[in-house]
Amino acid sequence: MDFELTEEQKEFRKNFRAFCEKEIVPRASRVDAEAAFSFENQRCLGEIGFFGLPFPEKYGGIQKPILTCTIAWEELARACPSTFLSCGLSSLFSGMAIHLFGSEEQKQTYLRKLISGEKIGAFALSEPHCGSDMAALKTEARKEGEGRGYILNGTKAFVTNGPIADFVILFAITNPAAAPDRRMSAFIVEKGTPGFSAGPAMEKLGARGSPTSQLTLKECTIAEDHLLGAEGEGSRYATKVKELGRLGYAAYSLGVGQACLEESIRYAQERQAFGRPIAHFQEISFKVADMQMFVDTGRLLTYRAGWMIDRGVEASVDISIAKLFTSEAATWCAANAVQIHGGYGFLKGYKVERLYRDAKLGEIGEGTSEMQRRTIARSLLGEGF
Repeated sequence: MDFELTEEQKEFRKNFRAFCEKEIVPRASRVDAEAAFSFENQRCLGEIGFFGLPFPEKYGGIQKPILTCTIAWEELARACPSTFLSCGLSSLFSGMAIHLFGSEEQKQTYLRKLISGEKIGAFALSEPHCGSDMAALKTEARKEGEGRGYILNGTKAFVTNGPIADFVILFAITNPAAAPDRRMSAFIVEKGTPGFSAGPAMEKLGARGSPTSQLTLKECTIAEDHLLGAEGEGSRYATKVKELGRLGYAAYSLGVGQACLEESIRYAQERQAFGRPIAHFQEISFKVADMQMFVDTGRLLTYRAGWMIDRGVEASVDISIAKLFTSEAATWCAANAVQIHGGYGFLKGYKVERLYRDAKLGEIGEGTSEMQRRTIARSLLGEGF
């Protein structure tokens, strides 16, 4: 395997990192402290074409390989995990669902405006009583008759961008009597639709600048043309989009781990103890060395998964491996970055304190570590186990 990035990808990383250092990093601490989404970050990312990275030029995108997208996701997560979650993952989820399964009219109406940064999207699958168990969904979409649309009732939970989204890709049961993988359909629900409301942003441990809320549907009526794709195909659509989402979460954790490594190196070289920088002490230098090992390994796994997708190779298990490893590695790196900083690492205002809180989400979002291990084990042992 050729592990070398192309010259174009190297230049892309260099330029995008410079952009993040100039535009995103200076606002990251305030985004967390105020627990507020940065519309300024969204505007800047829209202007440079970030939202269009995986999408065709026909809709205003620039259609780069998934590996190039992964590089951008890592860099944005390194700069500000909250901004990556809202502007990276959430836009990827909602945009990719429309790109892969939407009608031409839906792509022109929603995808184009998402790519330009005019609109903010969200993806609503989980419910208060279930997360990874799609078969347990209770939100229903009742068809009123030919040409009369659907009436939606239910509650969605943990919706990234829920309070600020202009539209939501929302999943609901359309045929309860069908086989489990044929019960669910996907819909586009716009902000302001009667019967549709978003709850207040939840207080979270980390990624505080990426607003998350519940969504409530009470006799919410939508037109028939707001059905995404075909009725009964929601399970297949969700599985495909969530696969890319897991890769996005791997990039999230990779960016957090890289930021922890850089902060630890800087601090270890500057902080003095017993007359010399603490980097001279083995207890510190070995922690930094282990961080580099974890980050490098995670990057190889994550980039390999992106590389496989670009070549049309089945990568579901490889994505799970990448997400599992990078998320647990990021948590380890964050904990040890705080340890290296000592008492300062425990104070608000220090970057590693924020990264410590942000890191944990990687082990939970888009399938917990336990779910990733289950996916990997099933691929090795078979469905019967």
